Amino acid sequence: MPRLFYPIAVQVALVLILTLALAACQSAAPAPTSTPTPPVEAALTPTPTAMPVATPTPRPATAAATPTPTARLDAAIPAATPSVSKLLAIYMVGSDLEGDGWAGTDDLNELLDGYGSLDSGVEIEVVVAFGGANKDGWRGMKFADIGQIWDDSADGEFGNEAGAEAYLYRDDDTNMGDEDSLRLFLDYLRDGYGDFDRRFLTFWDHGNSYKEFGNDSNFDDDALGMDEISGAFQRSRPGVFDLIGFDACLMASVEVAKVIEPHARYMIASEELEPGHGWLWSEVVRAYAEEDDVVEVGRRMVDNFVQDVHPDFADGKTLSLLDLGRYDDLVAALDPVAWTFGQHLDAASAYSASLISGAARARAYGEEERGDSRVSVDLRHFAELLAEDPPDAETASNLEALIDAVDSFVVHSRHDGTRPNSYGIAIDPPENDEAQYAAYKVSDAWREFQNAYGYYLQGDTDAPVIVDWEAYEDGDLVVVEDDNLAYVSFLYGFVEPVAFDDGSVDDYFKVVAEFAAEPTEITGEYFSPVWDQWWLTVEYDQDEETAWIPAVYEDSYEEEGQWYSVYTAEVDYRRADKDYTEDDPYDLGVLTLIVDEFGEVVYHDIQTYQYVYYGPDDLEGTLQFDKATYRIGLGGQLRFWQFGFNLADAAYDDWFEVGDFLTFTQEPVFAWEFLEFVDADGYLVEYEYAAWAEDASGNAAFHGPFPVG
Repeated sequence: MPRLFYPIAVQVALVLILTLALAACQSAAPAPTSTPTPPVEAALTPTPTAMPVATPTPRPATAAATPTPTARLDAAIPAATPSVSKLLAIYMVGSDLEGDGWAGTDDLNELLDGYGSLDSGVEIEVVVAFGGANKDGWRGMKFADIGQIWDDSADGEFGNEAGAEAYLYRDDDTNMGDEDSLRLFLDYLRDGYGDFDRRFLTFWDHGNSYKEFGNDSNFDDDALGMDEISGAFQRSRPGVFDLIGFDACLMASVEVAKVIEPHARYMIASEELEPGHGWLWSEVVRAYAEEDDVVEVGRRMVDNFVQDVHPDFADGKTLSLLDLGRYDDLVAALDPVAWTFGQHLDAASAYSASLISGAARARAYGEEERGDSRVSVDLRHFAELLAEDPPDAETASNLEALIDAVDSFVVHSRHDGTRPNSYGIAIDPPENDEAQYAAYKVSDAWREFQNAYGYYLQGDTDAPVIVDWEAYEDGDLVVVEDDNLAYVSFLYGFVEPVAFDDGSVDDYFKVVAEFAAEPTEITGEYFSPVWDQWWLTVEYDQDEETAWIPAVYEDSYEEEGQWYSVYTAEVDYRRADKDYTEDDPYDLGVLTLIVDEFGEVVYHDIQTYQYVYYGPDDLEGTLQFDKATYRIGLGGQLRFWQFGFNLADAAYDDWFEVGDFLTFTQEPVFAWEFLEFVDADGYLVEYEYAAWAEDASGNAAFHGPFPVG
């Protein structure tokens, strides 16, 4: 029997009080049965530091056209004059990635490995601005060329060299999350390398799409907003780069492309989170040095990143090369679709029904269940879903044109199979009508569409009504009435009293398993088969019973003729190789499981995240996923979270810790097992079940619970 935690009538720590709907079934795609079968189809924001008084001496323009290897490099690379002069520039904000995990150090060493492996006659100039981490050598900002980086690496640490010749520039008090710091670097590139034939600029650190990039750990994690990045470019006017990249999470969005488009021919970035190591920089250097066509450089980088070639293996990868010259065409194709849907959002209209279904099911990035949020959605997949049942012929034609425009804008993209329906470019979700991001919207039409959709959703305050319920031998059927219904699911679990710190006790229905209910041929009817009590478990220690995973079904997809289903679980995670403190006892995370059509868990990862608070008035904080994707390693620890509904008022739904941390003394072994819960006296607990219906506005109906059978 699996180890199943069932704390009876004791103190349960209520960690998060969330007024949100159960977000686990945002897809109308079918979930497999329990025996899996193929689916049918707070510190204030720091004051920006002043522009540094000291300015770096630019590389002389006369020397820029014919760069030669610096004498400080080994003689293995003979001096040569390349046919095409190339600059590789990196703005590396170390943040906690370097402070906690030495990720910046690792990538600088990879960069040196790649440079040292170049053939004779193949040459590029490399300039790195690095700092922004709260550790010796990384406070402030330094500029270094490849020779200085080479010398700096001799003792295994970067940033600790002394002397006037150690770096091109240094200021130990600079905030790399400030516009002036980025402008200073751009000025340096403009004055020293403006006449190079090829110029490639990369931003390295955390990314959060249109919200921000880079967090300087020495200035309360101050980050560069898109307005600051745009301002730095506009004030510096460094010229047009051939390629601008983001070795960062979530930056392949239309909003980021809008900022970068005036300053580059192509952009390379990831829709999803990036594994902690980011790109394999030895290959980035080689690809850029060996290919004169920037498109071929981007293709090599995309293919290499998605393949399993990095020594720090991790999954969850997407990467895409974007043709910024086609940005205007993309927006021109997006605007008619946005305008049409924005103008026709009426109750029970075909436009509303299509939009609600598409918005709920679109491939999302930066998702977090406990906060019921997502950062962006794949634009092409969103358009495809709208096109499944277009309201009229003109809209169908406009959607087809939008899909074609996406395909032209995305030169080359790949994902590793764990992020299906990722086509290379994302956009902020339809429901994101937050005023503080208005300046970053792609166009007036998209902003007005989001405002209209937000107004439409806010205007619906009526919860779905479950008007009928029929139990059959093989399953249950419910009839639901709601003009904006997003999804219906069946929940299985048990009722448990929960004691709070104020002395109150409420009964909660704790969810053990959940299945998306499938619509029948009759409008408003939804059916789900009876659960057979099989669910996902994990073996973590041969001397312990297996543990139940409170996973929720997310989505199903087909790849190379096989069906796969995606399950996620909210966890607290402790890595074996990280030191935790009393103030920072664990990482928040999302465990993702990919299950094939035979019920085998073929893949898992953990994506960690945090909330960054900018001052005491920031009560909600900004969700920031770490640039990390982990496999559960030996010595790692997990604690699961379970969702529950307050039976006194189902509008109050909460997350609860499930037992203690599990310590993995072996590689995890995932399986489906027959679940039986026992109470404190050892008696089997009888399952109960309920129906849950939610509309696009977040209004929900909870019907039940009822005894199974």
